[in-house]
Amino acid sequence: MNWKSGEHCESSTLANMLLNRGIDLSEPLIFGLGRGISFLYWHSKQMPAPFLGGRVKPDHLIRNATAALGVELFESETTSQAKAERELLAALDAGEVVGLKLDRFHLDYAHDSFHFAAHYLACVGYTPETYTVVETAGLGVQSTSRAGLAQARAAKGPMSSRSLSFRLGTSDFDPRALAGACREAIAATADDFLNPPITNMGHKGFQKAAKAMRGWCDALDEPAAAFGFLAHSIEDGGTGGGFFRTLWADFLDEAAELTGEPAYASVAGTYRELSTRWTRIAHLLRDESEPAAMRKAAEEVAVVLEDLGQAERDAMSKLAVMP
Repeated sequence: MNWKSGEHCESSTLANMLLNRGIDLSEPLIFGLGRGISFLYWHSKQMPAPFLGGRVKPDHLIRNATAALGVELFESETTSQAKAERELLAALDAGEVVGLKLDRFHLDYAHDSFHFAAHYLACVGYTPETYTVVETAGLGVQSTSRAGLAQARAAKGPMSSRSLSFRLGTSDFDPRALAGACREAIAATADDFLNPPITNMGHKGFQKAAKAMRGWCDALDEPAAAFGFLAHSIEDGGTGGGFFRTLWADFLDEAAELTGEPAYASVAGTYRELSTRWTRIAHLLRDESEPAAMRKAAEEVAVVLEDLGQAERDAMSKLAVMP
């Protein structure tokens, strides 16, 4: 099997699960059907640094996309590492590809310097000592010890789960339904963005993030580290560049072809421009450590965020009224 190593871990994982079922879809299409794009600003007292999220909450992309495709999804969680391994081995023996949520920090091939318990990969096989997994671009197909995988799956922390796994059931997937599924996913994504449940999310979150950023140099214990982490999460952290906006633009172009709706392609062009502005934010934040330079960067980023909030609201408003 020619496994797929895409840009984002959750959409790549589902792409390989679907491929094993004979359903060959592009990563942007899966990301879009998963209603993947979003915005979140979060900074609780327990967090050492603020967090900016450009995608839907963990686990929801897989759930949304399989529902849109009419493909049955099974999820399993357990606090027992032994049970988690038994279920995984049984599924692999049955010829399934299993999606796993874990902290890659613990895997043999990983060189991550930080913990992140909401990473996804596809497990495609095993030997008596190792598992074979499919990662995102740059890592591809890897082998890791069974002990390391068990530790990674059981890891705790923000956004973690209890050895969560995903499997696909049999389905009567009909590619003729893709056009309608695209329209529904776009409408739902736009509604979520324009009508967020809290002010930290959607278009409202931009203004909140911009206001907070102006005080980061004084409020944070290690502002340089926080700036560096945000730059990485925007541009390099499995986003496809531009904080997932390029992936969303690619989806809109594909949706335009599937639906025959050229207006989707027009908005795709808007998101490509928005993507470059997110990349600029990453460049402004990256590698700044001198206090005066960080204050200047924080102010510049805050201004860009304020403008982006309105621009993304306008783009989603156009998608919301399309038939």
